[in-house]
Amino acid sequence: MPLYEVAGVAINIANDDSESFMYMRDFLLPQQRQQSKADLTFVFQSNEVIEVPQGNIISEENISFKWLKKTSGETGYYIYVQEFGIGKIMVLMDIENSWRKVVFTWCNYIGNDPQVMVNSQSQIRLATHIMMGIVFRYNLLHMDGLVVHASALEWNGKGLIFSAPSGTGKSTHVKLWQEYINDVIVLNDDNPAVRIINNQPTIFGTPWSGSAFIHSNESAPLFAIIVLEQAQDNVLRKLDRHEVILKLMPRVFLPYFDQNFMDKAMTIFENIITSVPVYLLKCRPDREAVELVYQCLK
Repeated sequence: MPLYEVAGVAINIANDDSESFMYMRDFLLPQQRQQSKADLTFVFQSNEVIEVPQGNIISEENISFKWLKKTSGETGYYIYVQEFGIGKIMVLMDIENSWRKVVFTWCNYIGNDPQVMVNSQSQIRLATHIMMGIVFRYNLLHMDGLVVHASALEWNGKGLIFSAPSGTGKSTHVKLWQEYINDVIVLNDDNPAVRIINNQPTIFGTPWSGSAFIHSNESAPLFAIIVLEQAQDNVLRKLDRHEVILKLMPRVFLPYFDQNFMDKAMTIFENIITSVPVYLLKCRPDREAVELVYQCLK
């Protein structure tokens, strides 16, 4: 049962099938730390048929994923993914209310077509990885951390977050940094983690990094947050607190489903935005836009 560590969270995956968790391989703890205590545990089982769980719908993030809050006196949550969004359940998560332990149920393939079996296993592995990332977001609250929809990099010991709605150009901007600035490390291209450690925010790479899977198991003190907007001219300015809340908070994965968790998340968010400057960069995808931010770092 290998142990992984993401942003300081020790994750126990109670399954020895390393191929199923290939997206996590960069975060495997060295042998001498494999006996560490886990902060988050994933347990796995399989069935030929997975029954639809009962509960109140919290979220249907897309056509495939369904999220339920348990009812009838039970606490915790179910998240499951269906084949093509409407078919049989392929993967089910049974999540403890604390977000510290999860039981996965995988659907066994029934049939004798090897290609269909391979495709089914591939879908299950990818869905499992994405669902583990959902759990990680809320488990991280126990360690004063949040996950942000953003691209993050490290340069010269300083961490930078570039955040914006999907399709705005976060990944493009980070690629420009790699092209024009030496010694840039991409921490994560989609879902980096930020933790408050000793009253200061630190940015971490995570294995949940979008379809490109660009990430590194590195961290850096967070130096600044840049909110991107497409524009004809390159302009950088610091945001006031009200603007930060309006522009950055929608990019943070917040636990709206639980008031206690939400209170914790808002405290962490407040600590982050009062510790580092947040800028708005209206920009074209060019070198001049990179230079504007680079001069702030220097």
